[in-house]
Amino acid sequence: MSEKKRKRESEKSEIPVKKVAIDTPASLVKVLVLAEEDEWSPIIASTPGLSLPKTILLKPYERRKGRTPSVPLAREITSLRTSELLLQSSAHPQMDYIGKEEDGTRSESLLQHYVGVYDPTTGELQVMEARKMVVRGTLRKEVEDVKDQDETAGNNLSARNALSIEFGTKKSKKAFTSITENAITRSKPRATSPGGSQRSAMTDPVTAAVLDSMVVSTNGMASRDELQSAVDEAKPRPKANLKATTPSDVYPVETLIGIDEMKAITVRDWQDAATAKEAVNTKSRFVSKRLQKIASSDDVRKLKALRYMLLLLDFFYCLKPGAKGAKKIPQKEDLKKALGMPDSLVQGVKRRFADETLLNKWHLDKLMTHIAALALVVDNFEVDTYDLKEDLKLENKQIQQYFKEIGCQVNAPTEADRMKMKLSKTEAASHKIARLRIPLEFPKQRVIARKRR
Repeated sequence: MSEKKRKRESEKSEIPVKKVAIDTPASLVKVLVLAEEDEWSPIIASTPGLSLPKTILLKPYERRKGRTPSVPLAREITSLRTSELLLQSSAHPQMDYIGKEEDGTRSESLLQHYVGVYDPTTGELQVMEARKMVVRGTLRKEVEDVKDQDETAGNNLSARNALSIEFGTKKSKKAFTSITENAITRSKPRATSPGGSQRSAMTDPVTAAVLDSMVVSTNGMASRDELQSAVDEAKPRPKANLKATTPSDVYPVETLIGIDEMKAITVRDWQDAATAKEAVNTKSRFVSKRLQKIASSDDVRKLKALRYMLLLLDFFYCLKPGAKGAKKIPQKEDLKKALGMPDSLVQGVKRRFADETLLNKWHLDKLMTHIAALALVVDNFEVDTYDLKEDLKLENKQIQQYFKEIGCQVNAPTEADRMKMKLSKTEAASHKIARLRIPLEFPKQRVIARKRR
């Protein structure tokens, strides 16, 4: 005979076999169907896709149906079939709740719903037929939009749109539908609803929500003027005195050069050479053309501005090509030999216009705008840009942009300017006159327009 093997400990079930004894219901349940009387019947309501607050009270409304529906003979014609119930509430600040009896499909219309109460002591189950309802919520904005359309239906635009819908082509109908879907209608007060109150247009839930979110998100945003001011401050150009009443106060020489640098600049050798009618050779045609006239005058400040401008031009000439379009400063001894100026001035130029040993695009633009501002001081705030263009090896458009960045108006020479500079009409075509006028005109921040769809 084969012996029955015992199960291992791991194979034994951990669920206990014994069950807790509970009060079992009566063996017989007596079902009593309560007849409907004139009182209200119970309601079974569902809220698909909606979380109905518990504090919302729905007010019932009842009306008689137009005709008694046909029902099977087994069913009794009661008030559930001869009347219709409506539940409504406007207690919520933004939503309207409406409950209706929805038949649904044809098969669902034949269903009956009951509510039962079971008494375990007597074993009786009392059952009563109930209404099946569906509660849905709608934003009040939808009702307002419908009213807006009704009020504007009589004007010419609505009449034309109606004709387009009826007799227009597919393209015109599609265009009208797109306009309608994307339209922002004017908010108007909604009508008083049962149980509700009149609300003003400012309490429109959609508009209020959008405006509130815009206020929060744009609270810390800068205005257009503040943005423009920040852009102007960050630009590589000398700081202008915006409160100046004359062009000479816009860029004072002490601001362009510095008080200590002004003291360190010596112009005695230029003055002696001008007195002796000796030529002073420089690498700049702009400086060479003006040196004799300014050195012969008693305007030492303007002569020092010309000397510092030559220092910046010589500094630009000795720069070497670097990586990614940058410029590289030569070694200290080579730089000092090339400039021929005191070491304090050379180091001051490096600190102001370079990042240690390199000049990127920002530093080069700052150097160019300072040279342009010094040219304005030297030429009494009306500069022929041709000489500087040749010195810096720039195009006409580039040198004009530098003067515009410091607030100048750049135009072609007038007939009086051409006669004063003794230029032919062909020669005058390559010359531009930059003038500093009050009020200053700086280039504005360009706003890129959004592409139309």
